[in-house]
Amino acid sequence: MVLAARLSCPLALAVAVAVMSPTGAASGPQAQSRSAGPAPTFAKDVLPILQKSCQGCHHPGTSAPMSLMTYVDVRPWARSIKQKTAKREMPPWHIDRSVGEYSPDPSLSDEQIALLGAWVDAGAPEGRKEDAPPPITFATGSEWTYGEPDLVVRMAKGFRIPADGPDFIPDEVVDPGLTEDRYVKWVQIIPDAARAVHHAHVYVDLPEDADTEGLGLGMGSNVGKTMDLIEYGAGNDADVFPDGSSKVLKKGSLFRFEGHYHPYGEETYDRMRVGIKFYPKGVVPRYVVTSHRIRTGVGNDWVLNRERIEDLLLRAGHKIAIDEPSMPVGALVEENPLHAAALLSIPPNTVARHERFFPLPQPALVISFQPHMHFRGSRMVLEAIHPDGRREVLTDATHYEQTWQITYKYKTPHLFPAGTILHTVSWHDNTANNRHNPDPTAWIGWGSRTMDEMGHGWTDIAFLSEQQYQEELANRQLRRNTSTSDGRQQR
Repeated sequence: MVLAARLSCPLALAVAVAVMSPTGAASGPQAQSRSAGPAPTFAKDVLPILQKSCQGCHHPGTSAPMSLMTYVDVRPWARSIKQKTAKREMPPWHIDRSVGEYSPDPSLSDEQIALLGAWVDAGAPEGRKEDAPPPITFATGSEWTYGEPDLVVRMAKGFRIPADGPDFIPDEVVDPGLTEDRYVKWVQIIPDAARAVHHAHVYVDLPEDADTEGLGLGMGSNVGKTMDLIEYGAGNDADVFPDGSSKVLKKGSLFRFEGHYHPYGEETYDRMRVGIKFYPKGVVPRYVVTSHRIRTGVGNDWVLNRERIEDLLLRAGHKIAIDEPSMPVGALVEENPLHAAALLSIPPNTVARHERFFPLPQPALVISFQPHMHFRGSRMVLEAIHPDGRREVLTDATHYEQTWQITYKYKTPHLFPAGTILHTVSWHDNTANNRHNPDPTAWIGWGSRTMDEMGHGWTDIAFLSEQQYQEELANRQLRRNTSTSDGRQQR
C-alpha cells in the first residue's frame, strides 16, 4: 500500500501553517556540548532518511504541501521536520512499532528521530555533496504509483459534489470489457475530487454464470457474487499483492464505483479512475485474495439484539431452532446480513470500547490490516485467538487518525489454521480530549456519514485448502530451520 499525502489532510495543512519561518541555528557552547562528534549533515545523514520515509509522497507532482528532494527544498522546513518527527506525526504510521513487521514500513527509529533533531540543532548543515546517496527518480507525467497499468477504467458520468449539503454515497456501474479471466498484481484508485472523497470502493459484480469456486466468496463479508476490488482513502490509494497471490477478475464482470462524498465548501466534480496491473497472461497465482470487513458491534449481538438478528439470519437463509442457545457459527462467517444490526453506542463525554469476532472457516493467510473509523476513532487492535486459546496481537493502531487511512501490510503474511478467530477491538474517544471531536456532548451511533461512526477492521485474506496450509506450514518450518542453521554456522 502507498502512503499518499492529500492537501485536504488537516495534518498536512498543519505542517504548512506551523513552519512559515526557517530554523534558527543553535550556536555557541550549548550547540557544541550536545555532541562530542561531528554534527550530522544533510548529504550524509538526513537525505537517506528522507529517501526511505518521506520522498515517496514529498516530491514534485504530488499533492504534498512541499517537496523534500533536495537541500534547497528541505532547509526552510527543518524546524517543522524536527517537531513533526519528534511527535511521530510524520511520516504517518499510527501503530505500536514493537508489534509486527511490515513492508513497506516508512516509520522512523528513535535513533533516526534523534539524528534529525541533532541536525536541526546544529544549524541544519548541508555537508559535502559527494557524501549524498544517488537521488531517487520518480516517473514524470504519470499519476500511477507503480508504473503504467494495463487497464484503466473511468466512471462514465461521474458525480457533481455541491459546495454544501449532507454526505452522499452514489454509485455508477461501468463495463471494463473483460473478455477473459485476469489476475491482479496491483490496483489503484485516482479520484478527480480527492478533497471531497471521504472514501471510495470499486466493487466487482460477477456474471450470474461465473464460476466462483476458489474465489473466497460466501465467507466473511463477501456474500453473493460481488467482491471488493479496492477501497480508497487518503493515505491508502493502491494495493499491491504479494508474489504468488492475486485478486481475480472474471470475464464479463462489471465494475461498480461507489464514492462517499463529503461537501467541503466548493462545488466540484468527480470521475474517478481505477488502474490495474495484471500478472502476465498464462501466469496463474497460487493464492486468491479477498477483502473482508470485520465490523465492530457491542459485545454479543445475539444476546443484546436477538430478535433483529434472528430475522436477518432467517431472511439470509439460515435455519435456526426456536431454542437456539447461541448464534450459529456459519452466521458469524457470512457476516454481511448482520451489518444492519450492528450496535455501536458512544455516549457523550465517554471513551467507548467495542469488539467483533470473525472465525476463519478455512486455513488462511492474513496479508494486511486497515483500521477504519471516523473522527472519534482513537485506537483499534487486531488479534488472533488460536484454536488452542493462545492470543496473538497482530497490529495495534494506538494513534488512529481519521485523515490517514493507512493499510498495514505484513512483511510475511500470517498463516492460521481453520478455526482461528480474528478479533478486533476499537476505541472511540467522544471527549474534549480528542482534538478531532466536533461535539463531545453528542451521542454517536453507527452510520455512514462522516459525523457518524464506524469500526471496520479491513483485512486482505487468502483462504487455503488444507493441503495448501500444510505445504505452507512445512515451507515456513524449513525456512526457519535453514535460517537457524545458517546462524549457527556464522557464529
